[in-house]
Amino acid sequence: MMFLRTLPIAVLVMLLLALGAGRWDLPMHWAYVAVLWLSAGTTYTLLQSRSPELIRERLKPPSDRDRSTRRVAIPIMLAHYLVAGLDAGRLGWTRVPFPLQIAGLAMLAASMAVVGWTLLSNPYASSAVRIQSEREHHVITTGPYAIVRHPMYLGVLLFSLGSGAALGSWLAAVLLVPVLAIFVRRTLLEDRMLHAELKGYAEYAARVRWRVVPGLF
Repeated sequence: MMFLRTLPIAVLVMLLLALGAGRWDLPMHWAYVAVLWLSAGTTYTLLQSRSPELIRERLKPPSDRDRSTRRVAIPIMLAHYLVAGLDAGRLGWTRVPFPLQIAGLAMLAASMAVVGWTLLSNPYASSAVRIQSEREHHVITTGPYAIVRHPMYLGVLLFSLGSGAALGSWLAAVLLVPVLAIFVRRTLLEDRMLHAELKGYAEYAARVRWRVVPGLF
């Protein structure tokens, strides 16, 4: 069931890549979409039995203190896939060696694994920046949260670093640089909110020092 619900996103990504490339026969594009779809479908299938309320929360959160991130990030992602198709499949502006494409695909898989681990560890991992008081929101300290305070954004970082290379386009990779800046801002905004409003978060933050990348940020 959840594989069917996540299929439209995979189809949209493939359509954007094919529209840019003018062709459907690029194996790495298919491999990329397969990793996205299988990872998302597997995670949400597990969530359906473990934490169905989180699926509802992520699909339609009642509020969001950072709506601007989605408004900016979505057009960038659409452009990322179109440019990747144009570059790798039609115009050949840049070339990514095949071993680096495989490395990029592995980084994509790692990013999806981190996101899946985060969602399965935290029933409050909303797609919105908000305190879920109606769901008895409390601090989660296990799983990836024992390592960094915002592991979802570590997944975003890995995705941004690997996606362009996996699709065979350095130009598409450059387009994701603004996404990193957007999510640094979102991390800081969310972290300040949690410090101020979520009981026990300040004590947790004192134990887990790093927000996203151990030793760096």
